[in-house]
Amino acid sequence: MRVKKMSALALIVAAAGLSLTACGSSDGSSASANTSASNTSASHTSASTAASSSTGGQNSTSTSTAGSSTSGSSSSGSSTGSSKGSGITAQNQSATSGSMCKTDHLALSASAAGVKDQIVVNLKNTGSSKCSMRGFPGVQLVGPDGLGDTGPDAARTDASGSTVSIGPGEETRFLLRYIPSTSGSAKTYTRLSVTPPNEKVSEIVNLNDLAITIAAPSGDAPDVYVDPIGYHVGSGK
Repeated sequence: MRVKKMSALALIVAAAGLSLTACGSSDGSSASANTSASNTSASHTSASTAASSSTGGQNSTSTSTAGSSTSGSSSSGSSTGSSKGSGITAQNQSATSGSMCKTDHLALSASAAGVKDQIVVNLKNTGSSKCSMRGFPGVQLVGPDGLGDTGPDAARTDASGSTVSIGPGEETRFLLRYIPSTSGSAKTYTRLSVTPPNEKVSEIVNLNDLAITIAAPSGDAPDVYVDPIGYHVGSGK
């Protein structure tokens, strides 16, 4: 009987130990499960935070880009404004001095200068707006037989010219000087082929009784000289 009681007691003790083990194991599993769940939750939170941070970075980039675009537009606007300002300045300058005078809008004529061996060539603005000229005109002597009967080109003097503006109906002038012939090999020219400064189109000017008689060209010494535009006669330009 004593042996049986001891066996029964041993069984009870063993059963109690198994029960405690089971409980401990269950608590451990729960704790482990809770820890795992907590870690999983933390991972989700970190992922959400990272996603949120990533999204914020994109928004920040977009904002920065938009800001740059806005800044660019503003810069472009500034550039456009500057360009318009330059255009206005150019227009004001153009309105002040006028565009370059064209041969088609000029009427040319010759007149006596009041000084021996000098001729004044007048250029009248026949256009509807102000125009300007600066520098030397091109001048070639032409004989009575027309363009096929041409003489020397006038050489430029050392005189310096300035920009001359002429309104509709106004005139400007230049002076032509020549050395008359003192020999029997003279040639008489009754016309001038005149090309205004900065132009390529010439116009024929009749000299009438102001015909130029000069010696045949010899060497490098010219017999005809031209001054720049802007010769003054009285109150003229």
